[in-house]
Amino acid sequence: MSLEVVIKQKLFGRKPMPLEVILGEDLYYGNYENDHLSVGEMGEDEILVYNPNRIGRGFSIVWTPEEKKAVTLRLLQPTTTRELQDFYAAVERMAKHWEGSSLEVEGQKQSLEVFLDSYQEMMEFNLKALKDFAGQVLDGTYNTLSLYAAKWPMSMGQEEATLFLHNPHLFEEWLHEKQSLDACYESPQFFNLDNQLVGMFFLSDWTSLIYPDVPTVPPGVLDPRTGKRLQCDKWQVTMIIGSESEVLGQLEYSDFLRLLPAEKKSKYDGGHFLLAQLTAEEIRAMASHI
Repeated sequence: MSLEVVIKQKLFGRKPMPLEVILGEDLYYGNYENDHLSVGEMGEDEILVYNPNRIGRGFSIVWTPEEKKAVTLRLLQPTTTRELQDFYAAVERMAKHWEGSSLEVEGQKQSLEVFLDSYQEMMEFNLKALKDFAGQVLDGTYNTLSLYAAKWPMSMGQEEATLFLHNPHLFEEWLHEKQSLDACYESPQFFNLDNQLVGMFFLSDWTSLIYPDVPTVPPGVLDPRTGKRLQCDKWQVTMIIGSESEVLGQLEYSDFLRLLPAEKKSKYDGGHFLLAQLTAEEIRAMASHI
């Protein structure tokens, strides 16, 4: 679920919407692509903005530097208290920059004043949405819930759902803590090898890495031949010594999990683990089992 606000500039005397007005003093931006955010990059007509001091789920801005007619803001829910504040502040800042602009909230015309007055009601709705999500995990409707967040997807499992149901304020702390880690989220790439479709992850000695407990094709990745969700025949991990640009070969994903140094692996969220940065020697030891 999401909240959508469209700001439309009046017909005469139109001017662009500068990036600095969108961001204000606190927000950063990036382009969300291939399941992670490239900070400081722009999409063709959309950016994702977030607060680096309290990283949440981010909210998108449909916009280009030349746009003078309308800008659309979309906020995923449930979100965090700080992000809801940032969203409302961005709408107010942008609407006032386009003096005399009009608003559409969920497709309905609304004055800026009425929208700003809805903040407390939206906070209550947001809290209910979080508890509903947590409840769906705890009652078995979902084993885990995947949530798009500002930097990369996050997974709410049983442990997280129990925590948020009883302490919803910890949702904000959890999102910020996990996304502030000095780590790289590993998304699979897909290759047709020997008439099999292989989902490929990569392992290097460059940094700490985040991997799925069970690899799956990300939502929205379609098979160009059928138009349906892509189906992988197998999953592998390519091992690389980054300092030497040396490719050591591939492991089956199950073997990769089995051979990981146990002391370097820890829980990240309901569907992922964190692998602390490996040394070249540790990666070579794993590659010796190929």
